[in-house]
Amino acid sequence: MKTIKTTRGLCTNCEKESEVELVVKKETFNVRGEPIAVDVEYSRCKECGDEVLNPAVNHDPFELAYREYRRKHALLQPEEITDWRKAHHLSQGEFARLLGIGIATLNRYENGSLQNESHEKLLRLAMDSSNLLKLIEKSEGIFSESRKKKILETLRESEEVSCSLDDTIMITFGGADRTNLNGFRKLDLSKLYNAVLFFSRGGVLKSKLNKLLFYADFKHFKEYALSITGLQYAHLPYGPVPDNYAMYYATLLSKGLVEFIEEFYPSGYVGEVIKTVKEPDLNVFTPSELRIMATVMEDFKGYNASQIQEFSHKEKGYQQTHDGEIIPYTYANELNY
Repeated sequence: MKTIKTTRGLCTNCEKESEVELVVKKETFNVRGEPIAVDVEYSRCKECGDEVLNPAVNHDPFELAYREYRRKHALLQPEEITDWRKAHHLSQGEFARLLGIGIATLNRYENGSLQNESHEKLLRLAMDSSNLLKLIEKSEGIFSESRKKKILETLRESEEVSCSLDDTIMITFGGADRTNLNGFRKLDLSKLYNAVLFFSRGGVLKSKLNKLLFYADFKHFKEYALSITGLQYAHLPYGPVPDNYAMYYATLLSKGLVEFIEEFYPSGYVGEVIKTVKEPDLNVFTPSELRIMATVMEDFKGYNASQIQEFSHKEKGYQQTHDGEIIPYTYANELNY
């Protein structure tokens, strides 16, 4: 058991206001006959010793165990299914009928139930755009003719070769398998761009922004065994940074979503501030992702770029890697933060 911090609060058991410890326990759950160990956060009253799940975290321990099981067996996570379906403008009913499964079954998968092996394969096949195109072309009675025509037109357009910046990025960097180098999530540009917009509201030095993204992704991985953005982080002299970050920020600038402002210091140093032009779309994030991002923003609010850089240099993942190397997310379990 590890104590995270101590606060004051009202204990629901002894009904007294007392010191409450936030503690993390390693617990093991049986998932499909396999023991899965996860960290579970509790609030423990120092007055009576009663322990309850930390209400601020708002997650079910079994959900964490299922998530870890999916990670170990490379299964789709619920939000990956939901995000893909919504990105292709399909309702649950439409997608379920295309797959040939019940809408209740798909709804359970999107809400955290474990998919069986055959449905996992079916989902992965259908979540390939060319396969989806064929499914819709051959479908009967699922869509109205006008809707079917519109969906097919959109899919066919997306299948055409495009030279957009996003396509170039995904072709070059988005095809990596889900590993401990990207937090077991393929690069998600929508979440990456909106995370940058989230942290850049009001303006933030680029060097500090790089660390905020690092801590958000690694902290989410520490708690949920999945990164937020799918970014890889490289060991550079000024601390961990998103690999190829300059390209991502330049893309946001070209889209008119951020602006770059030079900031001059008495020492002669010129810093580059990134400032949000358009508000982030927070709907692309899950509740856990939003909570982690808000926590990171608040906890490092008083840090300047040099202070957060110095703080990041103490991370074991940074200390155990060399210049230019990618920092594995497995080091997230040993974050100082």
